Amino acid sequence: MLTFDEILGIAYLLLTIVGFVGNCKLFLNSFNFFTAHRTRSKNLIIIHLAFSNAMVLLFRGMPIATRLWRIRCVLDDTGIKIITYMQTLSRSLSLCSTCLLSVFQAIIISPIISNWAQLKMRAPKYIIQCILLCWISNLLLDVILFQYLDSLKNITENKYGCHTGFRNLDVYNKNHVIIITVLCVYDTLFMCLMTFSSSYMISILYIHKKNISYIHNNNLSTKISHETIATQAILLLVGIFVLLNVFSPIFVLFMFHFKCRNTWITHTSAFLSLWYPAVSPFILISIDNQIHRSCAY
Repeated sequence: MLTFDEILGIAYLLLTIVGFVGNCKLFLNSFNFFTAHRTRSKNLIIIHLAFSNAMVLLFRGMPIATRLWRIRCVLDDTGIKIITYMQTLSRSLSLCSTCLLSVFQAIIISPIISNWAQLKMRAPKYIIQCILLCWISNLLLDVILFQYLDSLKNITENKYGCHTGFRNLDVYNKNHVIIITVLCVYDTLFMCLMTFSSSYMISILYIHKKNISYIHNNNLSTKISHETIATQAILLLVGIFVLLNVFSPIFVLFMFHFKCRNTWITHTSAFLSLWYPAVSPFILISIDNQIHRSCAY
């Protein structure tokens, strides 16, 4: 009969595999569409988001599943540090990609007569530079924070699994408290930016809904309809991301504030952090299919 840890390990594995396959499919679909239609710069962001989410699932989901199944760790301390670094880097890139997608869509759907008109014309040209900036800033930030992550060793009670990631953070270590505080502030800044851009998109959609009865140009109507579908999908993505990633840090801060080491809090936080990268590709694939079907008519 399966133990609770083994059942939990299966849940982590299924979530990781399904999400990883979904992100791979989204990556290939977006890449093929981008190479065939170079005008859709937004696909570059989606490609980067799919890659980041796949990395999150790979470096977060698999180590937790192997530990729950009591598989012996074959990595040394250096290998464990690399896995831990990739966990933080991939999550930061996923955060930046989601924020960039939200801001870019807000710029795209902004009215031509608005103050964002010039930015709307130039935004597609700076997608690659923004993605490179995300990589450089997160690489530097995570390297700096990693200097505070001292004594990260494969210390386990049962000698099974690699004790990677923030499961190994010491609630009594001041350096580790600094890491959590900086990451929470970093996440909050991007979430505020996403909230602002999402609020702007909601206002644009509301105005568009009021004025849609006055639109008589069929081509313009179709274009707006496509952008509306994409905007609604991105709003859903941002909502899911903010909802899941608000609760996840709360659990971690709770552990550090009350100096408690509770297994269910750790697993709840980890499981919530995996839901967004696992679900997001299927939302974007579904919306892409809707747009392609509408183009066929």
